[in-house]
Amino acid sequence: MRTEMVRVNVPDVRVNPEQGPVVVVGAVQDVRKDILEAVPTADRSRNVGGFARGGNGSLVNLESGTVADKTREILIQALRNMGYRTAASCEASCTYVDASMTKFSVTMPFEFWRAAGWSQRMLAEISIDVTSRSDGQTKRFTAEGHGSNVYQVVSRENWEIALERAVADLTANFKQSMSGQGQSEDIPDHQQSGH
Repeated sequence: MRTEMVRVNVPDVRVNPEQGPVVVVGAVQDVRKDILEAVPTADRSRNVGGFARGGNGSLVNLESGTVADKTREILIQALRNMGYRTAASCEASCTYVDASMTKFSVTMPFEFWRAAGWSQRMLAEISIDVTSRSDGQTKRFTAEGHGSNVYQVVSRENWEIALERAVADLTANFKQSMSGQGQSEDIPDHQQSGH
């Protein structure tokens, strides 16, 4: 098994707006269950997938940082692009965003007919359960991103293309749900337990 180091770029990087509603983004929880068995424990927080076939294959790890930190960066940039000002904490009224990452992976599923035709695909999937609290209202939704890349060679660049397409899709999906246009569930705070 070899390990490939990849970079995942955050789309549309903007400086933090000076004006705008304040949002506090908590640490993202990494609750992924689908990490490959071949990934050493020390690398689990940086692993974004790969493939294993008969003892051979590639593990794909982030070049720097953890997957949870990268996911938080993606959410912060999406919120800044929506006009929110991100802060470490807030005294007055603001929005709190918490997220649990259930999937962040890129794989190379073996597809016999594609393999026979020499056009195999890498598939990237990201899924995050988001809770947004503001002014006595709680909104819960799942933001997802999917990306694929038809490749000829297994390379760092090809893994990155699939991942970046999934990140762009996730960002659009998150913004849509956050602005109230996606599928979300609004819960008045007095109905919640544990808060």
